[in-house]
Amino acid sequence: MAGALSGLEEVNLLVTHLPVWGGRRLALEDLRTALRGRVRLVASHFNVLLLSVDYEDPLEAVEDLRRGLPRDTVVLRAIPVHRIVAPPEVEDVARVVKEILSRAPPGSFAVRLEGRLLREGREISRDEAVKVLADPVDRPVNLSNPDILVLVKRFRLKRLVGAAIYVGPPRGVLSTAKGEL
Repeated sequence: MAGALSGLEEVNLLVTHLPVWGGRRLALEDLRTALRGRVRLVASHFNVLLLSVDYEDPLEAVEDLRRGLPRDTVVLRAIPVHRIVAPPEVEDVARVVKEILSRAPPGSFAVRLEGRLLREGREISRDEAVKVLADPVDRPVNLSNPDILVLVKRFRLKRLVGAAIYVGPPRGVLSTAKGEL
């Protein structure tokens, strides 16, 4: 697993942008302005940017984006990344989620999975994956208003397929499509 991740260990923010001509360049300009240059592109593929932001906590970067992105930005979402798992085997992802959740403050949680995870190299249904991720967690589930959101987003970088994991308050994820600017 570590060899597949070479270079991605420093990623702490995943950003998606509109799939328009020049979208990557426009998104990076907006991000660099809003974050006052404290951002570096690590990898990208289509409309997904994996970034390293120079913040102790990437949640602070998301708040700066909330305040600093222009209303007409091509940026769609900004997701803090606590860990990347590649390949996205469901048992490996579940182990990481459980470890991160053990350090999170008490309260309810919800799991949101974007994309499919793998079991023994084969894609499994989202329902099955969410069950594997949530079952070992000893917390109340609150799907409508959780204290802690577990967001697992699958991504592809050429041949590398991975899962970015965020565990934190729902407000930690920025969605410009929902009018959060």
